[in-house]
Amino acid sequence: MDKENSILDKIIASKQMQDASQFIPSEFVSRLLKNLNNKEREILNKRFGLNGGNKQTLEEIGKSFDITRERIRQIQMTAIRKIKDLQELKTELESIESLISRLLEDWGGLMEENHLIENLLSYSDNSGSNRQAAYFILENLLDEKIDRISKNENLLPGWKSPLVQLEKAMELEDTIHDIIRKENSLLDLSKILKLLKGHDYHKEKNAYYCNYNDLNDEKLSRIVEAYLRASKKIDKNIMDEWGLKKWNTVKPKRMSDKVYMILRREKKPLHFKEIANLINQAKFDSKVAHPATIHNELILNDKFVLIGRGIYALAEWGYKPGTVADVIIDILKNSEKPLSKEEITNNVLKSRQVKKSTINLALTDREKFKKTEDSCYTLASK
Repeated sequence: MDKENSILDKIIASKQMQDASQFIPSEFVSRLLKNLNNKEREILNKRFGLNGGNKQTLEEIGKSFDITRERIRQIQMTAIRKIKDLQELKTELESIESLISRLLEDWGGLMEENHLIENLLSYSDNSGSNRQAAYFILENLLDEKIDRISKNENLLPGWKSPLVQLEKAMELEDTIHDIIRKENSLLDLSKILKLLKGHDYHKEKNAYYCNYNDLNDEKLSRIVEAYLRASKKIDKNIMDEWGLKKWNTVKPKRMSDKVYMILRREKKPLHFKEIANLINQAKFDSKVAHPATIHNELILNDKFVLIGRGIYALAEWGYKPGTVADVIIDILKNSEKPLSKEEITNNVLKSRQVKKSTINLALTDREKFKKTEDSCYTLASK
């Protein structure tokens, strides 16, 4: 039976992929708008940004036509009703509805709006015009078939299947939120799944998940990811780790938090100019990271350790602050015998990115280091 289900799933997935690749929202909406008069078409284009421009308010559109915002609203509603009544495009609209319904079902019956549109356009063209057109279709042409999620305390704007009870969906979101809050640490998706499967909620209510009778790990993973993305309180950082949105390790606000996250992601020491560049590429927010500002943050914060010329590492990686001489002192303190220049150099280079000549120069400090008869080094105080 499992084999039959697997084959059926593959056939359905293949059909869905084919339908998605043929779905070009901007072209479909363009055909719809040809059935309207010029004023109706222009109002819908401006109101929903269907011509590539920004969405305009009813008041802004009213001023351009020198009529009231209420009259613009009436024309908008009349135009949408005309489109929905078009018989020649009814079959195509039903196919789009079926595609979106299957997509929602695949992700547990509920998706945040960007998540849904990204997946809807994943096999065609995720351009601005297609996104706006897809949004228009979802918001105005399928509003009787697919439920809109808008003003909700726990969930971001999105859409859900009529099969999903919002109250039940919020119970699952609350459970996932509670798991992350109690762990009080960043979690990847696999860890969240493991904790959810051991939770009383899953044991008692796993039949709920959008009426899946054959729930497996792959399907559960998609459902949980959809609910994580739909949550107002949970978000993902640049390392694909999930946590509470208010945490600095998820949504960093201070520059030092951004520096920390970049170094954690790269997993290696970096020059302060490269850190600034990577922060700007990550686009945490609209603030620009300037190299001088980043350098100051690195100098002032003891979470970061200078290990070379302009190169910084995280202290949590085991690096200790100090000069090359300080590092040599620490090495010799922990050695039971004097060390050769080569042994000292090799040990220093494990924690500092410096030239060998810099290490040699530090060893000439006779107040700190003493050279033995066999050309090894020990502490001068010994």
